[in-house]
Amino acid sequence: MSTIEATGKTIEDAVRSGLVRLGRMKEEVDIEILEEPKSGFFGFGSKPARVRITEKADVTPVPSDVVQAELEKEVLVEEPQISEPSEDIKAAEASVSDGEEDEVSEAVVNEPEEAVFSAEEAAAKGKAFLQEVLKNMGIDVVIEKMIKSDKILLHLHGKNLGILIGKHGQTLDALQYLTNLTTNQGENARYFIMLDVENYRHRREETLKQLAHRLANRVKQNGESVTLEPMNGYERKIIHVALQNDSEVRTESEGKDPYRHVVIYYQG
Repeated sequence: MSTIEATGKTIEDAVRSGLVRLGRMKEEVDIEILEEPKSGFFGFGSKPARVRITEKADVTPVPSDVVQAELEKEVLVEEPQISEPSEDIKAAEASVSDGEEDEVSEAVVNEPEEAVFSAEEAAAKGKAFLQEVLKNMGIDVVIEKMIKSDKILLHLHGKNLGILIGKHGQTLDALQYLTNLTTNQGENARYFIMLDVENYRHRREETLKQLAHRLANRVKQNGESVTLEPMNGYERKIIHVALQNDSEVRTESEGKDPYRHVVIYYQG
């Protein structure tokens, strides 16, 4: 008796590969699953399925090309049997022959419209993606969702979540980008998903507003422009909105991402 190990993208692929190598059919071997396939995380850490195949005693080997042909037959879909048309179908066919082709054709063409990807579905999809990512990172969180007219908020609650924020929210922004990319991919509607960790976004917004007013006062005092550190689009908008009603200063976004920043100019 011979024993081999075989791998494949799926269990079925691994078994098929091993059977071809041994020249055996399924009923002529014992199959042991050694390892289930793993898809990995963003393509990293993926593993193929692995099986051990052992020949049963007193079985005559079969040429590998014969085994391959038989295995291919197994995956073919059995053609449905065509039954005699019903009386209703016969009646419809008769009406077509009497000059009603247009009505019948219209009934066939009018297929149901594809359902629109809803905000609720987007929130659930984004939440599921986050849970999978954080599970792979070994981080336990509770995710609270809130659907608004302009965005979907996913609030993350848990212990020691500072690692998800990063310097000035850079890690959180990257995770938010991946969540939006995954959620909207292949869908017929798009939604903006904002992530927040323990109310970090609100605290950051208040800090930026205070910073904007403090720097605007400095600009008005000495008449010289002030350049802020690079920020993402959401944070730059906070600065613009905070100072939009101050007639003595104006704000401009300059530079290119990821170094795009806000400059506060004096215009007394």
